[in-house]
Amino acid sequence: MKGIGVWVCASLAVLGGAAPAGAADHNNVDAHRPLSFDDADSLAFREQAFELGLNLAWPRKRPLGLGMDFEYLYGFAMNSHASLGFEPSTGGRAGDPDTGFDLGSVALGLFHNFNREHRGAPAFSVRGDAYFPTGREAKGVAFRLRGIASRQAGYGRLHLNVDLNGNPGARKEERQIHPGVVLGYSRPIGYPVHFHTTGLAELSVRAGEDRGTGPVIGVGVGMRRQVGVRSVLDVGLQSDVAASRGAPRDHLRLVVGYSTGF
Repeated sequence: MKGIGVWVCASLAVLGGAAPAGAADHNNVDAHRPLSFDDADSLAFREQAFELGLNLAWPRKRPLGLGMDFEYLYGFAMNSHASLGFEPSTGGRAGDPDTGFDLGSVALGLFHNFNREHRGAPAFSVRGDAYFPTGREAKGVAFRLRGIASRQAGYGRLHLNVDLNGNPGARKEERQIHPGVVLGYSRPIGYPVHFHTTGLAELSVRAGEDRGTGPVIGVGVGMRRQVGVRSVLDVGLQSDVAASRGAPRDHLRLVVGYSTGF
């Protein structure tokens, strides 16, 4: 019986990529919860979720920074969800000498999953976000287009995110368009005995936001733990480990968050 139970758990984990996911599920990964990558699973139809994050940042040669991340998600159609969020902050920020309170941009997003993982073909989704200039000294509507591919890799999953970031209101010294790539990995911890915690890791490369600067390489590790039927706690640690040609980089960033679905 024990062997059958293990086999059933393994089958359910593999089939998880073929079923609609809940936002408040430790095995369903959203950007900022707690690292920077998304998986290709959309919110279930008519499901709602609220996600809250708190982060501490230690930017190089800047004072300690404190930020918050609020996001509301709604599954408005099959395989699609919308999001509304904002990220107020105060204190030190990478590449910005200002340490005063900043409301940050209000973000509106759309996420659509085109296909579930099937017979070795990865699940594929697209996410688009528009950032309205409600923050201090913000100009123009910035945007991000993200392609997302996820597939099973043993007991874990690999997630490839390819980004195109645009900032039409950029200053002369800033790039209006800059790309980025994130490779993420998620794996249940304690599986197959337990299935309530997921470990995360990521490697990212992005273009420097200022003209003439080189790419920035970042890494991150994190964990998501189910604390209720529809509630998840998450914690993550991120850092930019290398930058070329004067690109600003974050030294260290701690993220703690909570998600709940309803």
